[in-house]
Amino acid sequence: MKTVLYVDDNDEILEIIGMLMEGTDYHLLTVNDSSKAVAMCLEKTPDLVLMDINMPGMNGFEVTKKLRRSGFNNPIVVLTASESDDDRKQAKAAGCTDYILKTVDMRNVRSIIDQYIGEVGKLID
Repeated sequence: MKTVLYVDDNDEILEIIGMLMEGTDYHLLTVNDSSKAVAMCLEKTPDLVLMDINMPGMNGFEVTKKLRRSGFNNPIVVLTASESDDDRKQAKAAGCTDYILKTVDMRNVRSIIDQYIGEVGKLID
C-alpha cells in the first residue's frame, strides 16, 4: 500500500482530505506542523507528499528544501490556494514536483495522487 503524507496547518482541510481518501488503496498520513512534517517524512518515507505553502514556522518551500537536502527524492506536490507566479517559481527552485491549486475540485485529489505516486524525480516546468 502506497503512503501519502498531507501537510497543512488547516485542520479542516486535513479532515476533508482524510474523508476523500477513505476507501482508497492509499495510506494517508496528515500533519499540521511543518517541523513535524520533516520528521515524519524522513521517518516514514511516504511515496508522495502533498504540501501546503503558507504555514507557521517553516513554509512549504523551506520544508521541501530541507527534505531534498536530506535525500528525500519522492514527489512533493504543492497543494495551495496561491495562484502567484512567484510562488510557482519558488516551488520549482525548492525542488517541488508540481504545483496544484486548492481551487481544483477537491474530489479530484485522488486522481492527482494517482498521477504522481511513483513519479520520483519529476520536476515542474
